[in-house]
Parts: sequence; structure tokens; C-alpha cells
Amino acid sequence: MIGMAKHRAVELRRHLEGSEGSVALNGGYLYIYQGDDLLHIASIPSPHLLGERTHDTVVDNIDEFQDRTGNRYTIVINSSSTGIEWYLESYPDDKTALMTLRYEIKLNEY
Repeated sequence: MIGMAKHRAVELRRHLEGSEGSVALNGGYLYIYQGDDLLHIASIPSPHLLGERTHDTVVDNIDEFQDRTGNRYTIVINSSSTGIEWYLESYPDDKTALMTLRYEIKLNEY
């Protein structure tokens, strides 16, 4: 039973956070879907590339959105010289809604 619970927790975490190794030199967008429905498009900022250390290059974006049933979410997007990370800072208790979330990154080319 412990293995099943751990598997479910890992599976849920995939829907609550993510990362991409590509650097968003010119920013970009994080598309947030619930199933096949586009819920929100959040901006990915360009990192501060003049920072001396990795943590000096981090630029954050915090965005709020809600799904079609009124569940509210807050997402934090960190862009740095090592890539992009995001996580849901606040989200509903509805695990069914959470398990249908998926993300797609589109970086700006110019």
C-alpha cells in the first residue's frame, strides 16, 4: 500500500510542478491546459543574464487563474540561466481537477 500511495503522490506532483532545461532568452509562454481545454497562458520572463551566480539570474512571474468550475490557482514561474521551473503555489483540494492539468512551453524566438 505504501508503494501505491507514493506512486499517487509522484503522479500528482507532475501536475503541480514542472521544469524545462531550455533558457528563455527572449521570454515565452506557459500554456496551461485542463484536459484539452486551454485554461490560461502565463508569461515566462527572460532571465537576468548579467547575474554572476545562477540564483542572481532568476526572474519570477506569479500569475493567477481559475478553471471552468471556479477553482482558483496561483502559479509561480522562475526563469534563470539554467532553465525554467514552475509550480502551483495555491490550488484546490479537488485532486480530479489537478490530475487533468498539463503544461506546454513556447519560447519566443526573437
